[in-house]
Amino acid sequence: MNGIDKLFQLKYLSLRGTNMSEIPSGIVRFYDLETLDLTDTYIAVLPSRIVQLTKLQYLLVRSFHLFGGGHTKIPDGIGKMSNLRVITGFNITKSSLGAVAELGNLTSLNELHLQLDGRGSEKYKRHEEMLLSSLCKLGSCKLQSLWIVSDDSTPLQFLDSWSPLPSSLQRFRMTTSYYLPKIPKWITPALASLAYLNINLVKATEEDLGVLGEIPALISLLLTFKTDQEERLTIRGHGFPCLKELYIFRNSRATNLLFEEGALPKLEKLDLPFVVSWAKSNGFYLGISHLPCLKHATITLHGCASSSENRAAAAAIRNEANAHSNDPRLIIRLVEMEEGEEDSDTNEEEFEKENDTNEEES
Repeated sequence: MNGIDKLFQLKYLSLRGTNMSEIPSGIVRFYDLETLDLTDTYIAVLPSRIVQLTKLQYLLVRSFHLFGGGHTKIPDGIGKMSNLRVITGFNITKSSLGAVAELGNLTSLNELHLQLDGRGSEKYKRHEEMLLSSLCKLGSCKLQSLWIVSDDSTPLQFLDSWSPLPSSLQRFRMTTSYYLPKIPKWITPALASLAYLNINLVKATEEDLGVLGEIPALISLLLTFKTDQEERLTIRGHGFPCLKELYIFRNSRATNLLFEEGALPKLEKLDLPFVVSWAKSNGFYLGISHLPCLKHATITLHGCASSSENRAAAAAIRNEANAHSNDPRLIIRLVEMEEGEEDSDTNEEEFEKENDTNEEES
């Protein structure tokens, strides 16, 4: 890094992927700097004078590992950096309450990716309150993307009080082992810009699917459910008019879906679990023939079913795909498990052989 202190007119600086644990002292004098990328470094504390870089627009500090990383503190005085558009990787609970509150002053912020730990401890309750207050301010401005990461089950239920509606929000993603007990109040069809949603829920209901299905601009949806439920859920004929990708997290055995004619008219990619023992009474019918734009479907068979039942389910799903006018690529996987056990090994070789006629070259 010799000579870097002399690059006073530098606008872009990336230290991404280095072993650095401290920022070179001269960087705080790069007053024209617009992008500072410290992704995948060991830098946990930024120099206090970093807030003097008021032209900075992109401040990226995510640590080496998504889980177990994210220890960088938000610098006190960050509210002075009024041109910031993208902030990634700061840890809320490691930061001061004042710094968390100052996030709300960044009215030009488009993207916020943060780490939130604490496991619901009362010690960090004020951090959650300050974060919510800042999000309420940012949601009224230009915030388009929010990604919350936690390497534990820190509750995120406080987000239910996010108000007013973040009208510009286009992406919301949660990467955590915590499951929301219900869809937050602010996720409504009134979010006209929301296009990408990744959310964990304790269980699925048709009411929830109905709400999500009315979000007008939704393109990609990833749902992860915690609890199993035998009742079959139906995606109604008017739901999800723009959705192109639907993913039900593969380790979830939460539910079986049925697609009505007219639902998901633009869906191209589908990835969902299929509980064979529950679906047997319905003839293993999914309704994928009602998805006119489908190009790729991955169906993971779960449940304590016999080999013959698994084969019958695979054959029924394969017949649906073969009859589809769009000739979608189909992958059927089998998760073998014993009663009372969690998901174990996935075996798709046996089913791949039977699906050769329905697969394109990767």
